[in-house]
Amino acid sequence: MLKTITLSEWKNMPNPMPLLDARSEGEYEQGHIKGAISFPVLNNEERKLVGTCYKQKGSDQAVLLGYKLVGPKFEAYLKKAFKRFPKGAIAVHCWRGGLRSRIMGNLLDSAGYEVYQIKGGYKTYRELVLQYLERDFEFKVFTGYTGSGKTVLLEKMQAEGFQVLNLEGLANHRGSAFGNLGLPEQPTQEQFENSLYEVLWRFDFKKPIYTEDESRKIGRVVLPLKIYEAVRNAPLTFLDYAFENRLNHILETYGGFEPKELIQPTEKLKKRMGDKENRAALVSLEAGDIAAWAAMVLKHYDKQYTYSMTLK
Repeated sequence: MLKTITLSEWKNMPNPMPLLDARSEGEYEQGHIKGAISFPVLNNEERKLVGTCYKQKGSDQAVLLGYKLVGPKFEAYLKKAFKRFPKGAIAVHCWRGGLRSRIMGNLLDSAGYEVYQIKGGYKTYRELVLQYLERDFEFKVFTGYTGSGKTVLLEKMQAEGFQVLNLEGLANHRGSAFGNLGLPEQPTQEQFENSLYEVLWRFDFKKPIYTEDESRKIGRVVLPLKIYEAVRNAPLTFLDYAFENRLNHILETYGGFEPKELIQPTEKLKKRMGDKENRAALVSLEAGDIAAWAAMVLKHYDKQYTYSMTLK
């Protein structure tokens, strides 16, 4: 028999049972609960068909169409479940704890699993995320010129047990025009917010939380306002490294890329660098002189940092 469980109850289990996300693969990619496994009842196209049917013919006809599309796939669903999950407790959710998770839950229940349906589904989770990100935060923030190794320091601190909010790590972006080189694709805005929440809710706010100085926008994702304000208003620790040390760090990060991979991001800096400096940097790349290119780009970012600090 299908049982219900709250999201909080599932999250606070010492070893949470597997969580199946019965929404379409497109919904999952847009945003999902950390640890949830995509297990769609209806794929993207089928969901669209059911939605159109609901608008044009009403709820009953949409439900009938849903079962017509899903029924022939019951055997495939069970084979997939048997292959991935041992018999035992398993949780399932859809958008709001409705028909899709009930269908999947009842099917797995009939096959011998102990199934729990997440009350409220992903909709409740997103409400929780957005509400949580509206609270007031306090951070201790590292700042410094480009190449100071702020993210490297945070990663070391995290490994040593400090409470660290690694914004660039969660965003899959280093925060510059070259920030996505060699990194996985950035998350959607929705999933970025989910990831911020998943890190923050586990922290003890009586202890320091460390992060780095960031712009509101990191690549294509945007910091929630309350987090951005907390970063802007936090006490700063300046990492003071000589230009040569920072240049070496930049070369370690980007020196392994082919010059052609660096041309397009460099061209994006033309407006701020100015035609002459930007062209000189591009000429260095075309000549394969990565060190000269890095020095010019680093000087540009130093000027940008100095200017930004005058605005605080």
